Amino acid sequence: MSPVRILMIVSNDVIHDGRVLKEGRALHAAGHEVAFLGWDRSGRLPARAEWEGMPIHRVRTDGAMRLLPNDVFRNPVWWRRAYRLARTLPWDVVHCHDLDTLPVGVRLKRRTSRPLVYDCHEVFGYMIEEDVPSFVTGYAFRMERRLAPQADRIIAVNPAVQTYVEAVAGQSSVVVSNCEEVTPGPYVPPGGPPFTVTYIGTLHKSRFVLEAIDVVASMPDVRLVLGGSKALADTVRERCARQANTTFLGEVPRDRVMPLTRAGHAVLSMFDPALRINRVGFPNKIYEAMAAGRPSLVTKGLPMAALVEANECGLAVPYTREGLRDALVRLRDEPGLADRLGRNGREAAVREFNWAAESRKLVALYGELG
Repeated sequence: MSPVRILMIVSNDVIHDGRVLKEGRALHAAGHEVAFLGWDRSGRLPARAEWEGMPIHRVRTDGAMRLLPNDVFRNPVWWRRAYRLARTLPWDVVHCHDLDTLPVGVRLKRRTSRPLVYDCHEVFGYMIEEDVPSFVTGYAFRMERRLAPQADRIIAVNPAVQTYVEAVAGQSSVVVSNCEEVTPGPYVPPGGPPFTVTYIGTLHKSRFVLEAIDVVASMPDVRLVLGGSKALADTVRERCARQANTTFLGEVPRDRVMPLTRAGHAVLSMFDPALRINRVGFPNKIYEAMAAGRPSLVTKGLPMAALVEANECGLAVPYTREGLRDALVRLRDEPGLADRLGRNGREAAVREFNWAAESRKLVALYGELG
């Protein structure tokens, strides 16, 4: 396989996106040259940086762009700036992560006739439909139907997203799941009390985070550790400060996620089943819990529950405070059950759900593109 120069485009700061970094590392290890082009929405990060020998280039939210009311209005500016920046960089293949980078990739392909890879992390229209006006969601779906067929290769994050994107693009795709890197070694049980449940991820109203704070506040011998950013960060910080057994860590660096997961006894992954985005999602936290050997607490009836139940590595519960409380009581009072579920998850990660296996599919895709 001849090495190629790959430009990965993502609409965030790059350094906090675990999937993008893992894919870059895998392709770099396979002999390709990888560079990242991201969007620093805060406007505080350097325009140029480096991660593990791979350059990071960033469009920064500054100047007139900062005066725009929100990211819906900033997106067209981001696309123009990202395109201009990409034209100054050396690359052979453009790899677009998610729909909000695809306009850049398609325009670059038209200009250069070089291959385009579309990496579909989620159904983008489902993800935004609760937070933006319906006409914006409709535009996103139409844009994907127009642009996705122009990709030379398509990657889907899981089988549910694969079904969606193949129908939209009219071509086959490769599933590269966002599994965790599994370190060698035996299963390591958690430490002693208090029984600790962790959640490190996006702080959104659909993630059962505020409800979890209330539930654990009524259980003095249980502890809740939360980390993350976005919409609910200030509310979570304020509520956790009121309780002796809830801790908010703020935004957690990627290299701290797995140690914190291993330090707990269970991982919270309860997503609102009423939202379409959660009916096609497999949260990263499930794979992190598997790799760490910790049981997951997931919402009954969702695809993530089917995965957890099939591998007997967690509990699927109703999306209610009572559902979470009953699960915590059960795992706290039955350490043998928690241990068995954790061991099962670790075995499943070693056997199948690990990044080494997934990254081979990514590298093979580039070999075919070659």
